Amino acid sequence: SSHLVAARSRRIGASTRTRSPPNVTSERMAPSLEDPDQKTPDELAKHYSTDVSNGLTSRQAEEILARDGPNELEKPPKPTLLILFILQLTGFVIILLLVAAIASIAVNATGPNKEDILSYTTGKAIFVIVILNAGIAAWTEHKAGDALEALSKMTQAAIFVLRDGQEVKIEVPAVVRGDVVVLGTGDVVPADMRLVEADDVKVSEMALTGEPDDVAKTAKLKVKKPGEPEKLTPENMVFSGCSVTNGKGKGIVCETGMSTRIGRIAQLIAGDEGSKPKTKCGCLPDTSANATPLQQNLEKLGGRIGMIAIVVCIVIFIIGVAMDRTDPANPGSPAWLYMILIAVTLAVAAIPEGIPLCVTISLSIGCSDMVRKNVLVRKLAAVETLGSASVICSDKTGTLTEGKMTMVNMYTGTVSYDVEGKGFDPTVGSIRRETGGAEAGMDLGVRSSLLAALLCCNTSLSKVLDPETGEEKWEPKGNSSEAPIVVAARKIGFSES
Repeated sequence: SSHLVAARSRRIGASTRTRSPPNVTSERMAPSLEDPDQKTPDELAKHYSTDVSNGLTSRQAEEILARDGPNELEKPPKPTLLILFILQLTGFVIILLLVAAIASIAVNATGPNKEDILSYTTGKAIFVIVILNAGIAAWTEHKAGDALEALSKMTQAAIFVLRDGQEVKIEVPAVVRGDVVVLGTGDVVPADMRLVEADDVKVSEMALTGEPDDVAKTAKLKVKKPGEPEKLTPENMVFSGCSVTNGKGKGIVCETGMSTRIGRIAQLIAGDEGSKPKTKCGCLPDTSANATPLQQNLEKLGGRIGMIAIVVCIVIFIIGVAMDRTDPANPGSPAWLYMILIAVTLAVAAIPEGIPLCVTISLSIGCSDMVRKNVLVRKLAAVETLGSASVICSDKTGTLTEGKMTMVNMYTGTVSYDVEGKGFDPTVGSIRRETGGAEAGMDLGVRSSLLAALLCCNTSLSKVLDPETGEEKWEPKGNSSEAPIVVAARKIGFSES
């Protein structure tokens, strides 16, 4: 999910607050610290040469940024359409077809009908099939989105930090280790942080754990007992990409960029923990490790057909030469030359040039059907792999469900009401009496109950631009449990502002 920056109302018109000047003078920052959740705020501040009240100096931040790089996820270069097209031509079956096409043209170019254009039909047809097959597969993969794009969107554009004793708003990529970040409801955590202040802070860690429930956070140090397993998300730590759903707090940045938890996930997606990508043919990316069962079987089939064709051609050539078979149209030519042409012709006929095209067209049809059901296929051959699955182990929230709570019914003043609509759009649906279905937006019980509930909420609702579709959609900022209340209140004309 993507998040857009919404200025907090308490900061409108001012993005800086003056504090006492910092007393930090260290010029060189310490490396990352193991188990920051087991350190006190003072120990962390000393390790990163920062100050909890004043933050880093601008000079310190510039030095760390130059050393560690920007706080953003690294993206491997996306292969161009040309590279994807060339990759489709590196399969063994495709190489056999190309060799067969070249051999067919060469045989006809040296035959008695070399002036006849129609004699080259077989070779040309094979070339057209190969190019069409590679073009369909390359274009399908080119249109598919990148998984790392989704991870990189799980942050906001700017965040408040303490610099030179002032609270300033900076771009998220400029956040460095040792920065003291100020968090509020609706913010997206810009980096992995150890909380030093936490006022009723709750964070949605769905990006890391998949659990929809908000997690309460504290600044207190909880010493780990001997033999106690390490917690995936310690109570005094907040992690990059997670949104603050309630409260406000302050924390010291411990890890940025690819060193964060979300960065490690990005490395796993990129493969081999961010190691140098393997290549083949000198420059093309090697995707053999990710080959699907269909691709592996096609490679095996191509290898078998190629070996059988070569063996048969050799046997035919030896028998023909031994029997001194010559060209009837040109009896004076040597037998070995004529038998070479015969053997190559047999090899061309043995290669099933229709297999790649049939497979690609079949998978493309399956891919199109899945797209119509809002399933994006990154690799064309993965359609067959999905069809081969007999057991699918899936998390419920966010996968089978949207992870969005919606108010569907309310009870007030001894009367039950139905709340219509779906999702966070307050312009769709209304509130009606459960009995009779009469419009109830002006009922005193409904208005008083929703107004009282709305006044207890810190969540806001606004329209944001969806970067994937380019359309505007309604999105709440804050506690996920409060969002249905805000949406229902908006349906009868109330506003959280």
